Amino acid sequence: MRQDRMYWLVTVLFVCICVTQTVCADKFEENIFFNYYNSTGELMHVFNLAENNSYPYDDACHPAGRFAIVVFGWKIDCEKYFVRDLITNLTEHRGGCVICMNYNNYSQVSNYLRLRRNFNDIQNVLKRKLIFLEQQGFDPDNGYLFGFSFGANLVLGAAKDFGAKKIREIDVCEIIGMAFDSSYSNSPNHRKAAKNVQCLHTSRQYGTKYLSSCHQDWILGDCGEKQEAAPLSSFGSHGVCPLFYNSAFDHDFLAVENQSNCTADQEAENWPSGFKMGYMETRKSQVRGQLFAPTYGSFPFNVPSETPQGSLRNFDLETEFSDFEKLNDDDYATDLVFDTET
Repeated sequence: MRQDRMYWLVTVLFVCICVTQTVCADKFEENIFFNYYNSTGELMHVFNLAENNSYPYDDACHPAGRFAIVVFGWKIDCEKYFVRDLITNLTEHRGGCVICMNYNNYSQVSNYLRLRRNFNDIQNVLKRKLIFLEQQGFDPDNGYLFGFSFGANLVLGAAKDFGAKKIREIDVCEIIGMAFDSSYSNSPNHRKAAKNVQCLHTSRQYGTKYLSSCHQDWILGDCGEKQEAAPLSSFGSHGVCPLFYNSAFDHDFLAVENQSNCTADQEAENWPSGFKMGYMETRKSQVRGQLFAPTYGSFPFNVPSETPQGSLRNFDLETEFSDFEKLNDDDYATDLVFDTET
């Protein structure tokens, strides 16, 4: 009798867990949305995974063409000015479907660790979106993903789960290390996430400590740790990364020698003349390793050229706040314990 009771107790518990997990999964599928933009950057459609029945594809966005998904981080949404700038840049320079993953229902929490606990469920929704696009006829080899901060981890993790190197191209800005770095027993291999993975590093305070996990690891500014432009972002050196990336659509952040003797373990041995950071560089397959590019304290943030002797030109710092957020209290500082498993 006691064994029978134990059997039924275990069975009921198992069923309850399964039902709860299904409900939770459905909750994330229903409350995470994908915003589709047209060729002028105008929001056209908003879908979640529960509405996958029929999509109104058009001449600009259809399964035979390209697709791009951008994913941002904690307390950032698809209407943030630098997110809209990126959407505009992608519609102009890339075309096809340009999609922003909107997980505001989870990303706007006041406590970062609460968002971290939902990481796997949010990542799974992105993975399932990639699966859905492939089922609709989209070729992953025509796919591009961009992620910033927490969104960088979402993009890399979802792409790996979707299939090693199925996606054509991934660019990520400032992979956040807090509450993630400690999950790796060794250095992560983000190169599995796509045929080419380009990573930008601008901060050691919030960014990952692993600076050689991608095909190209750009060490920007002062050894990828500090930036003169830091006051232009509410997240300091961490937050200027997407500003640099957007600027690189029109301005060259050129690779230079490691002139500051920055600590590096896998420096690129060589690169083509004029090799530059960002989406617009078409020769990424020729370069592997860590690359260095100086940055400047005001827009467009690049140091455009070098003297024949190889020394960088001198610029006067002229900080301009007109188009950028002023430095606020650092929201990440409200939670001091990050780099632990939750």
